[in-house]
Amino acid sequence: MNDGVLLGKRDSDFIAGVLPYEERNPSGNWDAFLPPGEWQRVNGQETMACVSFSAINSIETQIKFLTGRSINWSDRFTAKMSGTQSFGNYQYKVADSIRKDGLVLESDWPAPANVTWDVYYAEIPDNIKAKGRAFLDQFEVAYEWVEPTKASFLHHIKQSPIQLVVYGGGHAVLGFFNENDIYRFFDSYDPWRKITSELAWPLKIVVKVKP
Repeated sequence: MNDGVLLGKRDSDFIAGVLPYEERNPSGNWDAFLPPGEWQRVNGQETMACVSFSAINSIETQIKFLTGRSINWSDRFTAKMSGTQSFGNYQYKVADSIRKDGLVLESDWPAPANVTWDVYYAEIPDNIKAKGRAFLDQFEVAYEWVEPTKASFLHHIKQSPIQLVVYGGGHAVLGFFNENDIYRFFDSYDPWRKITSELAWPLKIVVKVKP
């Protein structure tokens, strides 16, 4: 099964230890700050955008934790800006798009009610792209790969939720809490909260609020 994640890293990607570490959430439990669930399959159309959905779930969770604001950012915008294809996308491409292109509100670039692949991935107008760059005036985004071990996971999840790949490498989700050897994750398919024993391709996306 592949719901939209491609596996791979770049030699230039940061590895854990490059970004400044800050223990923001000592419990590692981000459940109270998770956003409402959103389907990556929109009205029957599979978007293959699990990497974008899980990355934005991380962003929304951190912004709620840092500011108290629940903001719904457009998954469709990032899926297009990061170059998602019918076979999916890489985690680093989505994270890099958020870092460079920013985000726009769901209300600025929503998923249409009667959606097709071509409609969902239509070209984005320049004025909407400009709103994405305005996001970067408020927030700074960086990312690094985390070692796929329990000890590393328990350490880094205290700074931010961690994007994971589950189902044998086919689906990107958001890990938000570790209890013994059970990893809880937040999905882009209902039911939103699930558990897994996998800890593959963990990527930490860190959001900072600019002064």
